Amino acid sequence: MASTGISMTKNLIGMLQERLTGELPGKESQVLMAPSIRPAGSDTYDGSSPQHSGVMLLLFPDGEGLSTVFMLRSNGGPHGGQISLPGGKQEPGDATLIETAKRETFEEIGVEMSQVKVIGLLTPLYVPHSNYSILPVVGYLDHRPEFFPDCKEVAGIIVVSLAQLFDPANRKTMVLNHSTAAITAPYYDACDHPVWGATAMIISEFEQVLISCISG
Repeated sequence: MASTGISMTKNLIGMLQERLTGELPGKESQVLMAPSIRPAGSDTYDGSSPQHSGVMLLLFPDGEGLSTVFMLRSNGGPHGGQISLPGGKQEPGDATLIETAKRETFEEIGVEMSQVKVIGLLTPLYVPHSNYSILPVVGYLDHRPEFFPDCKEVAGIIVVSLAQLFDPANRKTMVLNHSTAAITAPYYDACDHPVWGATAMIISEFEQVLISCISG
């Protein structure tokens, strides 16, 4: 992917927007980056009554191509210390999950959403461990934003180009020692930060969408 020289032009954004209105790669592309198992126990749910959330996959020009942003979550909570997309749980005041993703992105990393154009949605992803159904929202900003992270929730901001993120050399595998079993987890190496689990599964589908745009 690095050799393709991902274009930062509006033409690519237009192709992505058009592609996101059609049939998506869906679960088959998500599971390419799924961990070998998911933790079992009292905190595993059947999916019948999930909590809904929205996350933002934000694209913007940076250097010679498009980049995106992840955040390192502060320690504490079920996902403390992990790399994720900005986003979170739908609140009563959110009319839609798109509004949830926008609100959470502003609250967590301080990006003003008024200039962000939503170009499409990816396939919702259910996470049994936390009983969340996540709607990934793809947004585009025509310049690199300033970031003002919430220090209570965010320990760091990670900006990575799509060319680097999707370089095959940066797709790796690690083994995590869970209390009941070892988990093999594929991940994207984002500037020496492992993007794995639900976030990697979301990114995997976006990668397939992007490849289909570039390959025509």
